[in-house]
Amino acid sequence: MYATRIGPVVYNPASRAFEALVTLIENRDETRIPCSLRMPITSAPDVVIQALVRQAKELRRLKRAPLTSRITTLASGTLRAA
Repeated sequence: MYATRIGPVVYNPASRAFEALVTLIENRDETRIPCSLRMPITSAPDVVIQALVRQAKELRRLKRAPLTSRITTLASGTLRAA
């Protein structure tokens, strides 16, 4: 089970897609995954956010994210890039 955090959601008119950086948090690990979904600009915000989070989880599960960033918080509270 993941906690999630989603960055600002923007609509890219060139690709006709919503884009956001989704952070999946599990224990002390944070994995950031850029996501992009082609949906109509009139889509409801809650539907877009749920779909972006679902895409991030699926990309992580399949290990198919084109680019990820992973940060681990050590017990001392310091960060370590993984």
